Amino acid sequence: MLIKFAVLFILLVISSMITLYLTHEGTWPNLLFKSLSLSIIIVFLFHYIRFLINFNRN
Repeated sequence: MLIKFAVLFILLVISSMITLYLTHEGTWPNLLFKSLSLSIIIVFLFHYIRFLINFNRN
């Protein structure tokens, strides 16, 4: 489970760095990477909440 969190975190960092350093504000690649970062955050929160629920059951 921690491997999933680590992979999601690394993907988020890479996506954020690409958005910040390699795209210009308001262009379609910038908006694409911003939405990708938001999607990664949502997936991370989903897996984290699922992990907490399973952890509390045990």
